[in-house]
Formats: sequence, C-alpha cells, structure tokens
Amino acid sequence: MGNYFDLGYLIKTFPIILSYVHTSLLITLVAGVIGIVIGSIVALIRINKITVLDKLAAIYISFIRGTPFLVQLFLAYFGLPELMQKLGYQGIREIPTLFYVFIVFSLHVGAYIAEIIRSAILAVDKGQLEAAYSIGMGAIQAYSRIILPQAFSIAIPTICNIIISTLKGTSLVFNVGVIDMMRKADLMGANSHRSLELYINVAIIYILLVFIISKVSTFIEKRQVGYHQMSNL
Repeated sequence: MGNYFDLGYLIKTFPIILSYVHTSLLITLVAGVIGIVIGSIVALIRINKITVLDKLAAIYISFIRGTPFLVQLFLAYFGLPELMQKLGYQGIREIPTLFYVFIVFSLHVGAYIAEIIRSAILAVDKGQLEAAYSIGMGAIQAYSRIILPQAFSIAIPTICNIIISTLKGTSLVFNVGVIDMMRKADLMGANSHRSLELYINVAIIYILLVFIISKVSTFIEKRQVGYHQMSNL
C-alpha cells in the first residue's frame, strides 16, 4: 500500500496544512458577523416593506440565491476591478484579494441570513410587538430588545448550518489566489505527488471544525431554551 498511500507522509504534513486553517476561520468569522448584520437589516426592510429598499433587497437575495458562489467570487475579484478601472479608479488592483473575498462571503451569508431572520421574526407572536408599542417603545427599541433576541433564538440551528456551509465554502478561495488549506495541499501535492494524503488532511481538519461549530451551536441552543424556561417560571 506504500506506493499508493503513505501514512507517515500524512502525519508529517498534517501540521503544515493545519497552519493555514486561520485563513478559513478568519473568512468565516468576518462573513458570519457582517452577514448577520446585513441579514438582520435586510430582513427588517422586507418585513416592514420599506419603499424601494424592499425591491432592492428582493433583487439582492434573488441574485445571491440564484447564482453559483464561484460566479459571485469571480464577478467581484475579476469583474469589479475592471469596472472600477474603466470608471477611473486605477488603484483598485492594489486592494488585497482578501478584501474581495470578505465582501463576497459577507454578502452571500447576508442574503441567506436575511431569509432565516425574516422567517424567525414572523414566528414571534405579533402581540409582543404591539405590547412594546403600547408601553411607548419605538420600532428600533421594540425590535432590538424584544423581537430580534427571540428571532435569533429561533434561528440558531439554521444560522449554524449557514456558518458551516460558509466554512466549507472557503475551500474555493484558492481560485482567486488566496493561500488556504486547499491551495497549500494543491501546491505540496504537485511537488510530492502525494495529493491523496494531503487532501485527507484537509478533509480531517474540515470535519473537526464542523464538529466544533455544531457542538457550540447545540450548547448555545440549549442555553437559550433553558433561559426561556426559567423566564416562563
């Protein structure tokens, strides 16, 4: 089996591949945080049917959900600089590649989070919003203090799935020149002709990361359930 699979090489190269995990984690973290903010704003725009913005939000969500992620990444990385250069912004090429990656991932996550939060908000009893208004709260206070916390509690499992999907999606960033685990495995495989062992390492790391995120999500969900049960006593 040594000619086809080298366990020693797999073990030896695992720390090397693991040392590039920070790129995937950073992209996931930035996209998750910004995506939740974008998604929450878009969800509120759609629920309250704010003129013009509601239509723009619907187009944004439709575009993100209707096109492959890799197409979105290429449009941002190759298309946007070309457009900006034609408009006179010649320094656009000096912007780091990760900036485009952050934009695309954040917008991608935001579109899906928007629909998740919108559904979660609609699942909250409307009487609570009316009660908030009746005691003098404004719309911002009512949503930030009463509605959105409950909506996020409802949406935790689905948001977790989006975060996991985003983490796995980071394996595509090597297509625009970002050196992540996949790209490092690809480069090392080209030199050693041991791609199988390297890609197994990548798979193991992704499995471990997904497992950790799932456990954290379950922990948060149980704490939220416990908190609501205590509140109802």
